[in-house]
Amino acid sequence: MAILARMPDRNLMIDIETLDTEVSAAIVSIAAITFNPRGEGVDDEKTFRTTIDQRSNEWHGRTVSDSTLAWWSMQSPEARDATFGGPHVELSTALRQFTRWINCLKPTCTRVWAKDPDFDINILRHACDGLNIRWPFKFWEGRSCRTALELAYPEGDFPHVLMDGPAHDAFADAKKQAVEIQHAYYVLGA
Repeated sequence: MAILARMPDRNLMIDIETLDTEVSAAIVSIAAITFNPRGEGVDDEKTFRTTIDQRSNEWHGRTVSDSTLAWWSMQSPEARDATFGGPHVELSTALRQFTRWINCLKPTCTRVWAKDPDFDINILRHACDGLNIRWPFKFWEGRSCRTALELAYPEGDFPHVLMDGPAHDAFADAKKQAVEIQHAYYVLGA
């Protein structure tokens, strides 16, 4: 009987910041980081982050809502600076860079996480589809942070993870969510 060696778990955590909550939302920042859900910490060598020119979202028909703009006005100056500070790239350039970065990861990631994929992943995929950019993941590779945390901590008592960076900074949020998944895997014995 052949024994199959377990491949290292290379997962990708994605977080985006937007100007709407619809699938057509204007995307103003994208961040991603690779991590091993059964490990500790994140792979600081394999990260992606970019901020996107708001006008280019308009050029591509991405939407902005007044309620999301009002929500952003109540966030910390640090979060607003991380999200809206420059340098900015055009939306199609950002998405091409992002998908190219994912496709160049070796070993490739076979799971993509978000909090929640119904938001982050769907918005990114919708934007890619609109620009004829191939989304690099299959639908079955998406994973939900919220689901994993609820399974590990059904009473909602998951530990507070402190990370560098303000809340609603896509990069800081991606790192925090990756560490939260590691905690959940540990608790679940996964």
